[in-house]
Amino acid sequence: MNKDVDLAITIPGYFFIEQLYCGSKTTVYRAVREADQQSVIIKILNREYPTFREMLQFRNQYAIGKNLRFPVL
Repeated sequence: MNKDVDLAITIPGYFFIEQLYCGSKTTVYRAVREADQQSVIIKILNREYPTFREMLQFRNQYAIGKNLRFPVL
């Protein structure tokens, strides 16, 4: 996708590089953690007040993702 990053999106300590995906419920970005220059992926819910079901899905996706092991590039 490689779209420009929405400059309204900021999270202290992270520098957003590019938008990887934008769907109806979430947006995914490539970013760098400023403290140690570690490359990260950040997934953000698009709605300010997500439903309970959306929050549950988001939590489950986090639980799966945090247990994945990828080689450091």
